[in-house]
Amino acid sequence: MTRFATLAALGLAVGLAAVGLGAAAPARADLPAPAATMLGNATALAQALADTRYVHESSVQGAVIRLVAAGKLDIDADCSGWVSHNLERLPLHYEALRQYQPQVAGEAGRPYPRATVYRQYFANLPPGAPFQAVTTLAAVQPGDILSWCLPGHCGVPYSGKPADDTGHVMVVLSKPIPNDADSAFLMVLDASSVTHYSFATLPEAVRARHPELNTLYANYPTVRDRTEIVDGKTRTVTSGVGPGFILFGTKPDGGVGSFQFGPGDHTNGEGIGFAIGRPVPTGG
Repeated sequence: MTRFATLAALGLAVGLAAVGLGAAAPARADLPAPAATMLGNATALAQALADTRYVHESSVQGAVIRLVAAGKLDIDADCSGWVSHNLERLPLHYEALRQYQPQVAGEAGRPYPRATVYRQYFANLPPGAPFQAVTTLAAVQPGDILSWCLPGHCGVPYSGKPADDTGHVMVVLSKPIPNDADSAFLMVLDASSVTHYSFATLPEAVRARHPELNTLYANYPTVRDRTEIVDGKTRTVTSGVGPGFILFGTKPDGGVGSFQFGPGDHTNGEGIGFAIGRPVPTGG
């Protein structure tokens, strides 16, 4: 087990029951049961947010969740701490990641799998793994776990300076939302310090075609996005867990080939590896 600082010491059983977070995830007949559990747990936590901060794993050994009022939570986490906390609700699935973790250079002994472990595991699933590989963007469904590794952390030779972070990992909330012939948005729940697309900043044509996304986005408090005034200029600062849209580009084979966090951001793809895993029944 990982060293997650949770509400246990603060009355987790009572606290989660009080806000309805201790119950099983609502059934989603269109999803494998484990994916529905993953999705239900993550959405319940995110919908109960009162406050949140992005805290890198070097400072916090996992997701720190505090009950601050009836039905309200504070969550501090980085991306992999957030996903790992939710995946722990599926012990056999999480244990498969943990067993694979030492095979990734530099990851043995860390308190939970980082983004590069998720990516390399999903890209190399062994027979009998409790996950299904999702190889195209078009096939992505809610409850999938999407991950990427940054150059220097993808398990292949790299002559440059490795990125400070190993990559990113998130829980998918939506099916792909077409942008053009070569790209689509996904709504995700993640822990990040980078501002994502919101419904309001999606391209006008996408909003016009999918007004229902406004309702879906409004289901979650966007407390991680804060407005600051610096030198007389207003800017949005992001820190912590929350919803957002990320624009993904596709390769000729339909696989994910690039990402863009928010409007005006650089599109990133060179040297980056993507992989997506869907929790499926273990048969046990």
